[in-house]
Amino acid sequence: MVASVADFQQRFPEFCEVDDVVVQLYLDDVALIMSSEGKWLNFYDVAQLYYTAHFVTIAEHTETGDSSTLAPIRKQQVDDVFIESAVSDIAPSADELLSTAYGKRVLFYRKICFAGIRGV
Repeated sequence: MVASVADFQQRFPEFCEVDDVVVQLYLDDVALIMSSEGKWLNFYDVAQLYYTAHFVTIAEHTETGDSSTLAPIRKQQVDDVFIESAVSDIAPSADELLSTAYGKRVLFYRKICFAGIRGV
């Protein structure tokens, strides 16, 4: 079963003001990312909702044009010159899901479902 906008709003009432079209867009994106329901065991729907909440949270933070609000601020001074950036160096191996509480929950479910070899 694929999660719906109504499922999303019921689980996350804090996002009820978000346009249903936007929520559906992210639900569709997440369905593509999480292509196999069977691999997610019984956690597919709830993980899909948390993944969608992760994307909605990032979208809300970037709506004003500031795409780095979830990343740490870096400030450096060299002599009289100040270098300041909203995004510090992020290792390519860093998982972007760690940037929101919702993404961390997706990782939690992913660890349960993809913990290692399992026999069927």
